[in-house]
Amino acid sequence: MNKSQPTTAELTIMIAGAAMLIGSFLGFYEHTASAWGTGLFPIATLLPIYGVVMAAQIAVARFTQVQLPPRVAGFTWEQVHAILGLLAVILAVLFLAVDNAGLGAGIVIDFLAAIGLAVGAFRLQQERNTGMIG
Repeated sequence: MNKSQPTTAELTIMIAGAAMLIGSFLGFYEHTASAWGTGLFPIATLLPIYGVVMAAQIAVARFTQVQLPPRVAGFTWEQVHAILGLLAVILAVLFLAVDNAGLGAGIVIDFLAAIGLAVGAFRLQQERNTGMIG
């Protein structure tokens, strides 16, 4: 594997993770704080944490000489990415479904980034041909 050139799936995950982190500092709803503020912490904070964990794992594996273990708690990295990506989408959809005064930029960005994480995770599985799904 070429350590300098990330694949499309890896880029998707890293970009979505960065976007999710940025979105988490913006208002989630019209009159509320960010994902890190009172009222939404700690549940809303899980979204950027999932994104950062996924992006950081890809970045460390791709751009450093650090050898990460092939499995974490019995799961492959592709499985971890798929689980976190799906959890991010589900959590973001639930935040969109909450009846609030109005959506803020933070939740919209985090929702779109969550979709990016999930798509990137499943594309990663296909690129690496791990046979995890289908």
